[in-house]
Amino acid sequence: MDKQEITGKFDELLDITRGSFATFLETAEAVLREKRPLPLAVDEVAAPPELLQMDMALLAAAPVAAVPRHAPFHSLQDNGHRFLLAEDGLYLEVRRPWLHYIHQLAKQTAVAIPYGAIAGKCELDFGSIGSALVQMKEFAAKAKADAPLEAAASLLWDHRKKSWRIDYPEIIGEATASHIQYRHGEPGPDESLAIDLHSHGHLAAFFSGTDDEDDRGAVKISAVFGNLDTDSPTVAFRLCVLGLYIPIPVPASKIFG
Repeated sequence: MDKQEITGKFDELLDITRGSFATFLETAEAVLREKRPLPLAVDEVAAPPELLQMDMALLAAAPVAAVPRHAPFHSLQDNGHRFLLAEDGLYLEVRRPWLHYIHQLAKQTAVAIPYGAIAGKCELDFGSIGSALVQMKEFAAKAKADAPLEAAASLLWDHRKKSWRIDYPEIIGEATASHIQYRHGEPGPDESLAIDLHSHGHLAAFFSGTDDEDDRGAVKISAVFGNLDTDSPTVAFRLCVLGLYIPIPVPASKIFG
């Protein structure tokens, strides 16, 4: 057997060893998963299977995780959200291509919770809302031109190119001076809706009850432009996170000045 044949046999043996090791890891992980307790307060034997499956699906969509006290915290990597149990209460963690957000939902210190500490966080992939100033100015001009009718636009963030694109959605029905319904366009493969803009024409900028309903359950920045028939237009911005509404101070002069 010459040197080339020996090398070929060695490579073949190495491939077999790698394959065997990968199979071992998969099998070991499957066994560990079976041994882990289901993180649901449920009797798996007595629970109706169809109801248990529904609860497991809900848990998979919005899992609960304990914050480690000793090991480093590993943040949510995929798009979605989860609930974090920390030493001082319950937190919500949300991930989108443009956002990583951690917010305390409930605080308690009466009972000692043996988990680690976590801090609130709001990290924007684009740095600040000001990075979309060019697009917001473009929409402001259109909103003033359309007033007193309402107008709408979507600001899409491309997390690979690190760039903005403004998209004017399909208007459903007829826009009026007090109401507009619209359907967002389809974002590109690396784009996601980050800022949702609409105007109130000659009315002041504020978030109406209809806006609250439209934004409920969404993860985005919402903005309203108003008083567009005056020399002092108004704006209102807020971060919407699954029913949380966090006001964002933005000077109207930055957009209309």
